[in-house]
Amino acid sequence: MKHFVKEQDTASKPPEPRGEQTPDEDQREKDRVEWDGSEAELVADETALAFEEQQTGIKLKYTLTSGEIFKVLWKSQYTAARMTLSVIAVVLSAVMTAVFLTQFRATGDSRYLSLAVVCLLLILTVAVFPTAVIRVHSSKIADGREIRMKVYPDHIEMGLPDKKWEIALDGTSECVQVENLMVLYIDDRNMVILPLRCVEPAVLPEIQAMILAGTHPKS
Repeated sequence: MKHFVKEQDTASKPPEPRGEQTPDEDQREKDRVEWDGSEAELVADETALAFEEQQTGIKLKYTLTSGEIFKVLWKSQYTAARMTLSVIAVVLSAVMTAVFLTQFRATGDSRYLSLAVVCLLLILTVAVFPTAVIRVHSSKIADGREIRMKVYPDHIEMGLPDKKWEIALDGTSECVQVENLMVLYIDDRNMVILPLRCVEPAVLPEIQAMILAGTHPKS
């Protein structure tokens, strides 16, 4: 989008060789967003009333991938407390599996083998099954539909081929960043995912500032 692109000084000196990166520089490298080439567009607020001040927004278009949806759903469900409990359950089940198998080999009692199988099933239930369900659900949600988002200082207009709605940036919604995804939690059942890869670098700071100013961090 040419309106936001600044010309670089062609007479500037080439960058000096960089030495060993500091931890802060390493973190910035990891947090750097790879732009997918999607262009942003300046738009006027068509919903503003005649006596209201016209505000300029930024229009974005993107299609979510199943991998992006999976990251958000997994992060939403696997809180720190749940992760801790899951790890404890898996470790204890693995230990008990080893104990029961040892007893089975020593005594030949099939009951120990049955208990070992139960422990293995528990590991699958805790560690594998929930992740598989989230992955299947993510694939269903990623239906390839193009999402249109218009970000204004006081609200966001969302659009799908069959649905349109508005999100007020008045502090009522929660926001959290999951890797390179901004996630807005409208309520307990609805959320909006914005992949930062689709945001033109020239307007990325402005988009982030407007969203963060109109939301509060997710608790």
